[in-house]
Amino acid sequence: MPSEPRKPDTRRDELQVGARLKHARLLEGILIRELAERVGCAESMISKIENGKVAPSLDMLQRLVTALNRDLASFFGADINSPGLIQREGERPVSATDAIRGGSGVSYERLVPFGGGNLLEGNIHRLEPGAEKVDPITHQGETLGYVIEGELELTIEATTYRLKVGDSFFFKNHLTNRYRNVSSKLTRLVWVNTPQIH
Repeated sequence: MPSEPRKPDTRRDELQVGARLKHARLLEGILIRELAERVGCAESMISKIENGKVAPSLDMLQRLVTALNRDLASFFGADINSPGLIQREGERPVSATDAIRGGSGVSYERLVPFGGGNLLEGNIHRLEPGAEKVDPITHQGETLGYVIEGELELTIEATTYRLKVGDSFFFKNHLTNRYRNVSSKLTRLVWVNTPQIH
């Protein structure tokens, strides 16, 4: 008699296995049907795991992760035995504006490690005086931000806002956006968003 699927337990709920599985599958660009074929299970099982209705056994989890061309460490985005990731001031990696998004004088101080299947991206954006970033790329998800230093002119679609220290913003990622530092000093803002699914 086949064993019944396991119900989610507290530990696996904390790890967000279902959400991480769906995110990794979308990043890989495959349908539920294809993933089910790769691991040899029913489509309904994958759907139930992604929706948190059942938790995969460790053997099934390993097969799923392998089928998505990942390993467990990258799947969870951190040491699965650690409850969190601490990055001290001055230890976070800093990178310049990427080649896909236009702009100059902008750098990102990463709050969430790049890659690793994380469900969020988070950075401190650092804008030199006059610096700007244009982001014509749209996708599903959401963005929120908070100005911690300086001043910012933010344009979402065709609407422009002037933001100062303590101001926050939120918008859906299917909208285009751009920003620039309109002050003579460094501007810094916390920027958290849903990553683009490639």
